[in-house]
Amino acid sequence: MNTLLLVAFVGFFLCVKGGAIYFSTKFISGDILFSWNSYRKQSYYDIQITRDDSVDPWDRIIRAQYKVKDALLYDSISIKVRVPGDSTENKHTHKVSKVESSVGYSMNISWTALYFPRTGVYNIYHTYKVNRSIIDIYGYSGGAIFNRSKYDYFSRPYNSTNITFEIRDITSDDAGYYNGGQSPESVLYGGGVVLIVHDKPSKPKIQGNLNIMVDSHSDLTCSSSSTTAPDYYVRLHPLSYTWFVNSTRLYGETNETLRSRVTRNHKYNQYSCTARDKLESDRSDHVIINPLYTPDTLTVSPRPPFNLDNKLTVKEGETIGPYSCTADCNPPCDISWKYKDVTNGQFFDVASTAFLYSHIVNRSIELFRCVAKYSPGIGFRIIENIYLDVVYLDEPQLIYNENSPIYTSQEVQVQENTSLHLYCHVNGNPNTTIRLHRSVNANVITETNSTKWLNHTINSLQCSDTDEYTCSGDSTGLPSKKKVFRINVICDLRLNNNDKVELIQGFRVGSQRTVIIKVPVIAYPPPVTSRFTWIDTDGRVINGTYVVLLKTHELYSHLITSVVLLPEVELYGEYSVQYNGKPLTKIQITKRVNFLSESERKSILQTVTTSHDETRTDVKTNGQENKNVQDLEFEKLKLENRKLHEEIQRTTLEKETLQAARNLYNAKLMLILKENKDVAPSILGQL
Repeated sequence: MNTLLLVAFVGFFLCVKGGAIYFSTKFISGDILFSWNSYRKQSYYDIQITRDDSVDPWDRIIRAQYKVKDALLYDSISIKVRVPGDSTENKHTHKVSKVESSVGYSMNISWTALYFPRTGVYNIYHTYKVNRSIIDIYGYSGGAIFNRSKYDYFSRPYNSTNITFEIRDITSDDAGYYNGGQSPESVLYGGGVVLIVHDKPSKPKIQGNLNIMVDSHSDLTCSSSSTTAPDYYVRLHPLSYTWFVNSTRLYGETNETLRSRVTRNHKYNQYSCTARDKLESDRSDHVIINPLYTPDTLTVSPRPPFNLDNKLTVKEGETIGPYSCTADCNPPCDISWKYKDVTNGQFFDVASTAFLYSHIVNRSIELFRCVAKYSPGIGFRIIENIYLDVVYLDEPQLIYNENSPIYTSQEVQVQENTSLHLYCHVNGNPNTTIRLHRSVNANVITETNSTKWLNHTINSLQCSDTDEYTCSGDSTGLPSKKKVFRINVICDLRLNNNDKVELIQGFRVGSQRTVIIKVPVIAYPPPVTSRFTWIDTDGRVINGTYVVLLKTHELYSHLITSVVLLPEVELYGEYSVQYNGKPLTKIQITKRVNFLSESERKSILQTVTTSHDETRTDVKTNGQENKNVQDLEFEKLKLENRKLHEEIQRTTLEKETLQAARNLYNAKLMLILKENKDVAPSILGQL
């Protein structure tokens, strides 16, 4: 059967440099062929195609024609042509006229002809599989010849270029291209209309393998064909599909093939489908999948008391069982029991029947498995595992710096600014949590529950890392295991920048005066008080200083409290303290003119007297026992600094202040004995 390819031809002249360009268009089975002629033949042409609002880039071709495929997808198609040596863009636009109807309906077709012949007949042609005249119009004699049961012609007068006619009781044979002219060849000239006729697709047939193993995939294909015409429209609009299960639509399934995972319950499902273009087909006959299945589940009786992790909790050395295992399968399954050894990952036979006797377990047994084999020739099988949660917890093992073990209560001596690598290993199951604690408050430094090793690195040790540490292991249902050790970081003496140096000035000793200075330092081992020296503004060592080392709650942190006798009352400036002859810090001492009153002096005196007995004990401890303390004349002390009194009143209830007061008292005793004079120092206060 021949198909007429040339259905529409439109001519258009343009004058360009070098001669006129003549455009023509041809409708060829759903495509548009643009052709053009120019006065001179060109070696190439630059063209640009526009489909509706979509503009293609410029292209260069050597022939004077260009085909645009699938024209029915667009309402208009334009072409621009440039010839060599001329920048003029010669444009021609083709309007794609199409109408749609369905089988059994009627439809009006209309277009505007380029002209109506003065003599002869104007024929309306239908072109699809053949090209035939369906209406003959005699314009100037006023009449038309056509099959009145099929068509009707409405244009008046008869020679009107506005062509309008009706097609009745439309079938798919009426689809195609309609155009007019005086001869079949004249269809090439002027516009035209494509009639698209929709009809229900053919009744689908479902194809595919219906005997499928459970857990495999079923692919059912809904086979149908479109009856819409013309075929060059159909290829642009593939069918969509609707699937049904037991007459219930499956939303979202619109492909020709339905893919599903087969279960045993598929034997209760009836599958059917429809196909749709613009109209929907009749529903297909239903099909039923015949699922082939190994057993769905295995049943272990009695049911083990599983924990929240679906494991059977048992302590190492205890027994489990007996258990029986059953399976629903066809044909009957061969059932046996195995256990898995975690040390090598292998399974070992326990029982060749469905009955498992009692068995003692240890940490190397991960699970007991019931195995049901289905049709040995096919090779299908199903398993049911009883996972064991074997509870055990070993003692922590500690290593530092790769290969040095740490024992319980061991003290690890390490140098400051070096690195320390700690490794804590705790072997346990289940849910073993390993923690590294610091200090008696058990502050957790780091922890893990995902591995048997806890690693912690201190890249650069500081004095502040000195403390007691604990590695602990915890496992549900078992007592905690731990190992305690101490890290001592050896570090040189230096100021503690987290605290501040405090200076209290005021009381006189003869023509001299004293200051009490509180210096926070960091050091391990603790510093020796005899190695502290004070240097005056002229660089001379100050004799008669008293230094006390006060402990803090941290092993590496100390408070150095010094009572320093200044050389002269008027000598102020920058003083420094040294340790082992090396500078520690510098302190600016300025003149203070406020002194305490007589009543304030007596108040301070009472405070010192109260702490007298404790002071004697401290003096004895430091090798500075003085048996004549009670004979000292405190009344001669002259207090001269009111601000120091305020400090005393604020801190009298604090332990540190009382200790500083005792130290000050001892310092004054030393000065009195040294000068062999009457008691003269003036107490300014306590730290």
